[in-house]
Amino acid sequence: MDRRAVIVAGLGVFGAELIISIWYPVPIYIACAASGLILLVAALIPVWWRSRRPWATFLVDERDGSFRTPMYASNVLLGLSCLQLAGLSLAFSREAWVGLAAGLLLSGILAGMWRALWRGAGLTLRPTGIEADKMAGVLLIPWEAVAPERPVRGDELWKLKLPYARPELVTSTGWTLERDEVVFEDGNPDFVATVIATYAAEPDRRHAIGTRAELERLQAGVPAQRRPRARELVKPAPTGTTVRRVIVGLALIAGSTAVEATVTDRQSWPYLLARLFGGIGAGQIYWAVAGWRAGRRARRAAAEPAPGPTTGHDGGSPPPAPLSPAGPNTKNHA
Repeated sequence: MDRRAVIVAGLGVFGAELIISIWYPVPIYIACAASGLILLVAALIPVWWRSRRPWATFLVDERDGSFRTPMYASNVLLGLSCLQLAGLSLAFSREAWVGLAAGLLLSGILAGMWRALWRGAGLTLRPTGIEADKMAGVLLIPWEAVAPERPVRGDELWKLKLPYARPELVTSTGWTLERDEVVFEDGNPDFVATVIATYAAEPDRRHAIGTRAELERLQAGVPAQRRPRARELVKPAPTGTTVRRVIVGLALIAGSTAVEATVTDRQSWPYLLARLFGGIGAGQIYWAVAGWRAGRRARRAAAEPAPGPTTGHDGGSPPPAPLSPAGPNTKNHA
């Protein structure tokens, strides 16, 4: 599930609810309350399930040369639930000022969470160090800054406290309060802590970060039931799939446009169904473009010659790519 597509769809529904609430406030009370409750339950159930059996794995990005902690849509669903409650409060503000105050409070919470909702919170391990996406900023942690000790668990399941040997090397962008604490949305905390301690203590292994072989070596001591199949960030779509998505998407959009042009009653079922299928058609076009771009990147990567191992001045690993604060547009799984 693409978290950004979910957010855009949720914002669109919320905007429509606000517009409709101008003329029909009572149904919006029910719609916002029901939507907020459903989204809350849908977000908490996967969190509860994953906390019982967190996977000991990373996402492998061989093109970028990195390991990434998995990201899921639970936080997005929680944010959309908060958005629905904010809409409910704003709609209720015509009855009492308390509704306006609650709506502004929830909107402020969403503003503080916006970056984490849009990009996700997680860890990216590269040969140069750790890039930690947090709620409102990014920590850039060179391996030289990390002490060769095992990180300790934080006050929540997916939080770790890093032991620093040289904290002055740690830099940040955005707003980060606790510079020794990192968070991620999914993954086995003990496995992540072990991997960080391994690379902090064994610099010679860092050049292999971002390869499947290295991930298998890291998982060698993990029980088989805790080791899922390695997941790739980039999944190119075959040409046939891309063509099918384009055809289906254009057909749905054309049919939706035709129905909307002929139906005059905008509260009728045909009109509402046409809008729904039009949105599905737009989604098909989006996935067609995303799959085509992923396929083009994969073909370019396959055409490039694989770099051979080189030796730096210290006789160790090859010079790694610079640590960048830019994060990927990953896929999420609810």
